[in-house]
Amino acid sequence: MKYTGGDINRLGERLRNLKGKHISDDDLDLLQAHRLSFTNPLFKTFKELTQYKSTVQRSAIIAFRLKRISTIINKVIRKPKMQLNRMWDIAGIRIIFDDEVSARKMVNLILEKYQVRGQVRNYFENPKKIGYQAFHVYITEPVSGKVVEVQIRTKNTHNWATLVEITDVLYNTRLKEEGYENNVTLGRFHHLVSSEKELNPEEASFLYRTLDKYDFISKLAETFRKNSNTVKKQWQNVGHRDKYFLIELSSDSVPKLSSYSDYEKAEADYFKTYKKDEGALIVLTSIHKPSFDQISIAYANYILSYHRFIKDVQEILKELAKEKLEDKSFGEFRKIFRLYEDIQANNIINILMERDDVIVNFEDESLRLESKSKISTKKRKEIRRQINVGIQDLVKKHLSFIDEINSVAKTLPRWTWQTKFFLNRHEKRVSKRLKSIDLKFDEN
Repeated sequence: MKYTGGDINRLGERLRNLKGKHISDDDLDLLQAHRLSFTNPLFKTFKELTQYKSTVQRSAIIAFRLKRISTIINKVIRKPKMQLNRMWDIAGIRIIFDDEVSARKMVNLILEKYQVRGQVRNYFENPKKIGYQAFHVYITEPVSGKVVEVQIRTKNTHNWATLVEITDVLYNTRLKEEGYENNVTLGRFHHLVSSEKELNPEEASFLYRTLDKYDFISKLAETFRKNSNTVKKQWQNVGHRDKYFLIELSSDSVPKLSSYSDYEKAEADYFKTYKKDEGALIVLTSIHKPSFDQISIAYANYILSYHRFIKDVQEILKELAKEKLEDKSFGEFRKIFRLYEDIQANNIINILMERDDVIVNFEDESLRLESKSKISTKKRKEIRRQINVGIQDLVKKHLSFIDEINSVAKTLPRWTWQTKFFLNRHEKRVSKRLKSIDLKFDEN
C-alpha cells in the first residue's frame, strides 16, 4: 500500500475525531501498513543492539515489539497536538539489565554508535510522578529514516512497571497511560512501591491499607496460580525455531500464548485477532534466545503467572507488624500478621511455580507435579532438593521475624493475652506450612 506522510497525519486526525469508535476497514488497513513499515528498521536495530548489549551484560533480556494498534489510537486521542507520522515509539526495543550501572553503559554505547533523536529521557534522575524509572533513547535508522524507541530498564524498575500494568488489568485502571491521577490511591501506592528510600510509618500504613482495601495480594496470587499452569502447558508447544510470540489476555485475565517461526504469519494473526476484538489486550513480541523465564519477566503483565512484588512487600509488612505491636494497635497487628501468613503460603508455592519444567496441581493439602516428559528419579531428587533449600531459607527468615515479634510481645501487659494467643496460634500454623509439604509426582 502506497501512502505519504500527509496521509498518515490525516489518518491520525480521523482517529482523533472518532475517539476510537467505528474505524473503517480502510483506515485500519492504512494504520496497519504504517505499523509494518517499521518492521525492517526494527529487525535491523534489534539485531545490532542484541550484539551490543552482550558486550555490557550477556544475560540482559532484550525484546522488541511494534506498538499495539489500540495503544497507537489511544495515544493519538490523548495527545491532540501530536502528528501520527511523528510518533516515535511505534517500533520499540526493551533491554532489561541487572543494575543501573549496566543500563547507563548501554545508553552511552547507543550514543556512540547511533544518530539519536532529541535528548535521552532519563527517568532514573527524574522519575514520573507515579514512580516510573528507565532510560528512553530514540534511534534514527539510517536507511529508512524511521525512529526506533529503546527502553532501558533494570530488573527492579521493570518489575515495578509491569506491576502497574498488572494493576490496570486486574482493577480496570489506566495508570500506565494516564499516570498518577487516574486513581490517586493506587497511584500513590505504586509511587511508594517504586521508592528506594525506607518508608516512614505513615507511608507503610498507607501501603498496607491499600493492600487490604483492594485485596491486592490475594487477587494477585489467585490470578498467578490460575495462569501458571495454563501458560506452562502452552509453552510446552513452542517449537525450537519459534522466536515470535503472540500473547492475548482475555477479559477473565487468562493468557493465550501462540508461537511462530514466521514473523509475517504472526503479524497477520495479530491483525486478524485485533479486528475480531479491538478491546482485547494483545501483543506480538520477539525475545532473543527465548525461554519461559525470560518471557515471564519481560511480559509479566501479559503472562500473569508470577511477580516478585508479593515477596518484596513482605519485608515492609514485617516491619509494620512490629511497629503496630509496639504501639499496642492490636487489631491492625492481627490483620497484618494474617496477610503475612498468606504471603508465606504463596512463597512456598512459588518455589515450584518458578520452575518452567513442571506444572503444579493442587490436591487438598498436596501438590502434584506433572511434566511433558517423564520425571526421572534424578529429576525428582533435584526438585526435592530445590524445595528443601527454598523452604529452609523461608524458615530461617520466619524464625528471625518471630524472635523479633516475641521480644516485643514479652513487654506487653498481661491483659493483652488475646493478642499473644492469636500470635501463638498463627505462628504455629505458619511454621507447620513451612515444615511440611506433601509432594506427589505424576506417573507418565
